[in-house]
Amino acid sequence: MSSTLAPTGARQAVPPPCQDSPPRADEPAHPAPWKERWQRRWRAGRLQAMVQRLELRPGDSILDLGGNIETWALTDQAFRVTLLNTNEASAGTLRPWRLPTNGCEWKVEVGDASDLSRYADGSFDAVFSNSVIEHLGSDDAVARFAREAQRVGQRYWVQTPAHTFPIEAHTGLPFYWRYPERWRRAWAGWQDRRHAHEPWHCPLAQTTYLPLPTLQRLFPGAQLYTERVAGFAKSWSVYGVGQGGRS
Repeated sequence: MSSTLAPTGARQAVPPPCQDSPPRADEPAHPAPWKERWQRRWRAGRLQAMVQRLELRPGDSILDLGGNIETWALTDQAFRVTLLNTNEASAGTLRPWRLPTNGCEWKVEVGDASDLSRYADGSFDAVFSNSVIEHLGSDDAVARFAREAQRVGQRYWVQTPAHTFPIEAHTGLPFYWRYPERWRRAWAGWQDRRHAHEPWHCPLAQTTYLPLPTLQRLFPGAQLYTERVAGFAKSWSVYGVGQGGRS
């Protein structure tokens, strides 16, 4: 595979999202909630864009930082996926009908996404991360995450919600980041207490946002993929060739 990434402009409209896979025999008859269906369609479209732009092939190794196995049921290609998360429950699923049936192989490892010292430089064909970097809690952790993603991946794709989108991705509230800080602290505290028992819940109290210039500074030379809804940027993904990029 060439080290030249698939061409794209600085701003991209999202490709037509993949359709939900047909229900399996063991899947409940009732439809998923509308929000979940909407999220799955967007994630499928984002995954398709990542596969195309990084020119990934079946059998490539992917390190998914902070990911969940359900994501990899949304592609029609079989990859070898390592899910690195803070605990095994966060990477797994309680819904067996959402497990990949596309031939993907996966394993779960527990660790810190900002410290990938267990992995050698360029040890994965690609590093992938979806809505994780904004949850790391400190500028130092964010910077280490960015360096490590570029070090261990021959290629990388890092996505984060756009804080300029009218509906905030984690809370569902309009223009959340414009609220007074004390209001946001109170809301985050209530939500964190409410969902503390859920292994996949990322504490809102340590969630922030990354302006686009900050994201581009953390990933110098990266290309940009912008998802849009009604003309508004919904999320930004930076992608490029890592330090161990293919020749």
